[in-house]
Amino acid sequence: MNSYFVIALSAVFVALALASPLDLNDEQKALAKQHGEQCSQELNLTEEEKAKVKAKDFKNPTENIKCFANCFFEKVGTLKDGKIQEDVVLEKLGSFIGEEKTKAALEKCRTIEGDNKCDRAVKLHACFEEFKPQAKA
Repeated sequence: MNSYFVIALSAVFVALALASPLDLNDEQKALAKQHGEQCSQELNLTEEEKAKVKAKDFKNPTENIKCFANCFFEKVGTLKDGKIQEDVVLEKLGSFIGEEKTKAALEKCRTIEGDNKCDRAVKLHACFEEFKPQAKA
């Protein structure tokens, strides 16, 4: 798996929708790469699925893409058995978007359900994406 793809995955999934891969320090990038590779291998993502994730195309995600989100979130500690680990989200996401914005995100997103834990992971990702800082023009 090339490093560009892994960084793109990191940008998409690490700590529930971080602002951009540039916000990650080297240690976080290495850990995200490790988690991304592990999840990709465990789920045997196809090249097409990898391309969709890289392109941040989450319209009609495959079950593998949904489960990739769940796998990654579980590895970073923000989900456990399909349940949001609010203290971990506050710690990880709060350092990027601020504590108050993170609490607002949790308030909105914590009640989201899915057909299974993989479906919920993708829906949670979409919810938390709404709170991502906007790129400066």
